[in-house]
Order: sequence, then structure tokens, then C-alpha cells
Amino acid sequence: MEHCRNTSEICALYCKHFNAENLGKLAGLLHDAGKLCSDFDRYIRGDSAFSRGEIDHSYAGARFITETADKEFIGTARLIARVIISHHGLHDWIGENCRDYFKERITNDKNYDEIKSNIEQVISKDELHELLINADGEYKALRLKIKGIAQKQEEAAFYMGMLERMIESALIDADRTDTASFMSNTDIREESADRELWQTIRCNMEQKLSGFADRTDPISVQRQSISERCRDFAVNDVRICRLIVPTGGGKTLSSLRFAIEYCIKHGMKRIMYAAPFMSILEQNSAEIRGIVGDDNFIEHHSNALAEKSDDNEELLDYELHTERWDKPVIAATMVQLLNSMFLGKTSSVRRFHRLAKSVMIIDEVQSLPLRCLNMFDLAVNFLSHICGAAVVLCTATQPITDDVRHPMIIDENDSMTGDYSMDFKVFRRTDIIPHIDPYGYSYEEAADFCCQRFEASGNLLVIVNTKAAALNLYSLIKDKCEDKTEVIHLSTNMCPQHRRESIDLIRSLLAEGKPVICVTTQLIEAGVDISFRCVVRSLAGLDNAVQAAGRCNRHGENADTCSVYLIKLKEEKLGSLREISVAQDITQLMAESGKYDDISSPDCYPPFMWK
Repeated sequence: MEHCRNTSEICALYCKHFNAENLGKLAGLLHDAGKLCSDFDRYIRGDSAFSRGEIDHSYAGARFITETADKEFIGTARLIARVIISHHGLHDWIGENCRDYFKERITNDKNYDEIKSNIEQVISKDELHELLINADGEYKALRLKIKGIAQKQEEAAFYMGMLERMIESALIDADRTDTASFMSNTDIREESADRELWQTIRCNMEQKLSGFADRTDPISVQRQSISERCRDFAVNDVRICRLIVPTGGGKTLSSLRFAIEYCIKHGMKRIMYAAPFMSILEQNSAEIRGIVGDDNFIEHHSNALAEKSDDNEELLDYELHTERWDKPVIAATMVQLLNSMFLGKTSSVRRFHRLAKSVMIIDEVQSLPLRCLNMFDLAVNFLSHICGAAVVLCTATQPITDDVRHPMIIDENDSMTGDYSMDFKVFRRTDIIPHIDPYGYSYEEAADFCCQRFEASGNLLVIVNTKAAALNLYSLIKDKCEDKTEVIHLSTNMCPQHRRESIDLIRSLLAEGKPVICVTTQLIEAGVDISFRCVVRSLAGLDNAVQAAGRCNRHGENADTCSVYLIKLKEEKLGSLREISVAQDITQLMAESGKYDDISSPDCYPPFMWK
């Protein structure tokens, strides 16, 4: 069967990036063995009453390899068998009441004798034996690597599950890619990034940075220093490292500069940039696209899909690349990254293998929900220590990743910028001032406070925790200040174009020195390049306070430090947002303790996380 051969070759190519070439080759050869029967032949010719998916063609290759393999190869055979069974959908191998789903599938005997008699159309006994020997060597080597990083038995089991998902991903992608090539009668080109391409992209980056070279103010000089340290760090063999940069320190371009340099020096296949919020992703994607070029870049999130919906050909091309993540540089939301790691949908599984041998930039990593932390840490360990990825954890407020139930295995030389104390000293542009009334502010009282702050500063950013609170405060502030200033409301409920236009309007007003008040949720808080003279932040986590401060005096345009006020809104209903409620209490406790001169210092974040 030509399709099995083609799929096998493509799958082996993908699996080669994580040292599982023969495992992938065998899975590809046998994945459609169940089609070697007269029932399927009649179905494909339209001469039978079978409907799509009614014929189980996934069990046969799995059964064949498990019953054919010698006892010494049974672990390898069962791994390949599970991959084959699941190539049209993932399964739980042990179900309710200890139901052995794997055993049920490989004991199916529908048309099996006929299929088995035809199996040499796909693979000979000698080829099977040789591939099994090679695949078994890969399987044992990978298990040994997993054993080396697993601190608990449950971690080893998790990593083995990740390995199965990784090979599954390669098989699903290879199967669908070859099928699409056949259906369209075209060779679907693999987007390959070679050293020459990365060098071209590096030239583009250096040209971009040269535009900042003549700036001599302290903030710009320190940004250049951060960027150069990131570039130089690429000589190291990186698994998981941290990029701890103050807000406004230029971490997007600095991390990308490292990633490009690392791809050149270490032969990496792609760069993956992930961010938690659409506002950050859209802003930074524009920067990245300008450096790497449209042909080498895909931006994966729902807003990008909506923008292309009017052009059917462009939409189809976009959907193909977001299904495959086959461009040299990918930018996606944290949701899409987590989906590729954990979601059961085959469309998400398909992308997972693209993370092998990649540089992964995880921006604003502190925004990852705490309930996801253990699984995320383990997945990152697997990708970096087993699959050759280099992972960069970017933020001004690093989460605790190495002292939890399942710790991330951080490199010993973990700080990309080395000693970052001077960075934070230079970038000290704000004072975070707790203005926390014991009983909290009503919306009316908070609006009055905000108007007073605006009168003193000339512009103001107000950030709250919920969309309802933002709308309430916006309405009250607008009534009180409309005759004095433009009052703008931002919300994730706005369509993407409207939100972008509103942010552009705010930037324009700020650049012209005109008065403006913006009332919003945290969508503007992390990564958005915007700068006010004063910020009022509804109490939340310490990281939220620090990120909010990053929208104040961002470029040091005001010689004096500017104020960021923390207030508590008694009418702000957090409902199910328990993490914010807990973070409020901890931040208030730390602010009122008198132990910390500067709660924006990176030294304050570990105690906050532990509390």
C-alpha cells in the first residue's frame, strides 16, 4: 500500500527529531493494515453498505505487531500498537471497572485472517524483524532517559504517556499530510528552516535593533545590555532557563534574539512563542512577523482566524498551517499550547510533535493557572530533556517551578541575563502604593479616587479584575470626567478590531500629551507597550501589581518615579475567581506587614507564591 509507505517515511522523519525514527516508521507502515481486506476494498469502491468509520481498520496492525513480536520486544510492540489504535482518536486504555480497552481492541478478529495473509503487501517478515530490533533500541534508550529525569514512579508513567502522545502526533500528522497530498494531487511541502534561513532572520533582527543603537538614555542602554546578554547566552546547552526582565525591559525582542541565535548554533527546527493574552500576542506577533517575514510565520489564535474568514483561499491556507504548526516560527496563545500538550482532540495532538527540537518562549509564564502547574512542569521537562527543546520562561515575576510536587528541572545556569539586580534598579520607574481601605471602596468612592488621581497626573489607567467592575467604574468616571478628558473602556467583549483601534487611540492621545483615562481589565496588563503617568489597580496578586506598574512611566519619560495605587473594591464580585481572592489577601498581608520596602522587587515574589 503506497499510502502506508509514504506515511511511514513522513512519520519517521518527524520522529527522528526525538530519536524515535524506527518507532515512527513501524507505526506508519502498520497503521492502516486493517484495510487489507475485501470488506474495505468494496467500501472504497462504493460497492458495500458500510458507512464511513464503520470498518475498524486500526486494530489489525496493533494486533499483528503484538502477536508477532518476540517476547523481548513486547514493550516496544505494545507502544506502537497503542499509537496505531489511536491514530483516529485517543483512548483511555483502562476504563471504568478496570475495563481493559487495549485488550478488547487487539483481540478483535473481524477479517483478521484475511488481513494477516495480505500483510506482506505492506511489510515483509525480515523488514519487520529488522525494524523491531532498531525500534526496540530507541524505545529502551528513551525509557532510560525518562528514568533519569523521573523522581517518582507517577512521573515516569506521565513521561511515557507523553512519549506515546509524541509518536501519535507524528503519525496523525504524517497520515493526514499524505492523504491531503493525494487528494489535492500536490506534494504538500514541509516548511523547513535551515541555517541559511536563520542567518537571514538574524540579519533582519540586527537591522531592527540598529534603529535603537543611538539611544543613550539609561532605560535604552539597559535594554541593549539585556538584549546582548540574551544573544550571548545562546552558546550554552539550554534545556530550561529563565529570562527575568523588568517590565518594559524589551524581553520580546531579547528572547527572540536568543532563539534565533540558538537555532543557528544548535540546529533547532523552529521557534515557538506562546503568550497568555490575546492583546500581548497580537502586539508581539506584529513585531515577530516584521523580523522573520510572512512566509516563515504563523499566528495561531481565534482572532486571526476571524480576520481571514472573508478570503476562502487564504482561510484554507491558514487552517492548514495552524493544524500542522509547520512554519519555522509560530506564535500561539497559551491555550493553544496547552491544548497541544493535553487536549484529547486529534487536531491538537497533531501539532504536539512540532515542539520537539524547538526553542519555546513562554511569555508571562506567571499567568499560568496554579492548577495547571504540575502537569505543565512535567510536560516542559519531557519536551526539553527527552525531545531536545530549549525552553525560555519569560517574566518579571517568575513563578516557583522547582519546589512543587512535580518540579520543573531548571538548568543549573538558569538565568539568561545573569545577575539582573542592576536591570531592576535601572528600571525602577514607579512606586507601588497600597491605598487599601479596611472596608474597601464602593464603585462611587473608587471613581472619586480615580478622578482625583487623574487631576493630579493628567492621564490615568484603571485596571480591575472583572468585566462588570470595569463597566461600572467606566460609567461613573465618564459621568464625572467626560468634560475634562477622553474616557475609554477596554474589554475582551470587544471585537478584536475595535479593541486594537481603542488601544491605538489611547497611544495617540498619550503621545500628543492629551488627557485620557482608560478603564480596563488585565487584558492590557502584561506585555502591552503603553505608558501612563498614573495607574490605579484593583487589588489582586503581587504579579498583577508589578505588571500593572509596567504600564506606568514605561520608558522613563518622567524623570520622577510615578505612582501605582492598589485599592480594594468591596463591590467587585469575584465569584468563582478563587485564585484572585486568595492572591488579594496575600498581597494585602505583605503590603501591610512593613517587611518589604519595595513590593515590586523580584525578591518579594517567592514569599508571595509560598503564602
